[in-house]
Parts: sequence; structure tokens; C-alpha cells
Amino acid sequence: MKRYPLIIILMPALILALGCQPGASLPISASQALTDSASFELLSLNPDSRDKHADGAGFQGWSVLGETTIADPVSRAKLIDAFEKGVKQHDGGIAACFNPRHGIRVVSDSETHEFVICFECSQVRWYIDGQRADSTILISESPQRVFDAVLKDANVPLAEKKRK
Repeated sequence: MKRYPLIIILMPALILALGCQPGASLPISASQALTDSASFELLSLNPDSRDKHADGAGFQGWSVLGETTIADPVSRAKLIDAFEKGVKQHDGGIAACFNPRHGIRVVSDSETHEFVICFECSQVRWYIDGQRADSTILISESPQRVFDAVLKDANVPLAEKKRK
């Protein structure tokens, strides 16, 4: 019989207890920051680079492969809509990894909000002015196609996906 660490076994119950349930919505302050932002950047991250930036350099410690500023309101709305739908579509499951390949940085009401996104494990780490927010955001992989298309259109390289 295979043994798993207790945290992996209890993680789904813990997430449900914290209110991160399937069909949940993006926290209101996160949604407002995205919608009301003065600037909006979409980033492509190297998921294998965390240890290289223990000093916090890069994007919350991950190397940036490239980024693009989203100035067009229609493109912003498309990205925000995909992000919010991905949160609502999340089925409650997560993986133990955190290999982010995408990031969003917005400045809203003089606060910088950064979202480090791992579609592989369905988790988003949210930072406000460099400090990790209390909310755990869970997301489906559905927004990844939209994010990748915007990055490709801007000639931003994407991290390679690991073969399973």
C-alpha cells in the first residue's frame, strides 16, 4: 500500500474548510484590482527557476521569460473574464506541485497586485505590494489557452510543458 504525507490527504478537506469550494468566485478585492487597474501586465514564467531567485528577484521569485503590457480594454476584459471563469469552473481538486508558468501584475489604487498562476496544480498565489494575501485562489486550466494566445501574439516565449 502506498503511503502519502498527511497534508496531501487532508488538503481537499482543508481547502473546503477555508471556503475555496468548487464554483467559488474570485475574491472581490482581487476582481476589483484586475478590473480597475491603471496598468496590466501578463507574464510568462519559468516554473523551474524558484531556487534561483530566493532573494525575491524576478516575479515573486520565478524567472520571467517575457511579458507584455495589455493596454487594449478588449484584451484586458478577455483575460479577466477567462481568469474569473477559470475560478468559477474549478472542481475542487488540486495537485501538490506549484510550477507557475503565468503571472499577472496590475497596479490599482496605488497597490501592486501580483498573481502567480500554476494551471498544472490549479493554484494561484496572490500578492499585494509584495505580501502574500490570505486568500488561496483555485483555478481550472481553462484560462491557459487564452493566456497563451495573448502571450504568443505578443511574441513572448512560453515555458515548455513537462512530459508526463
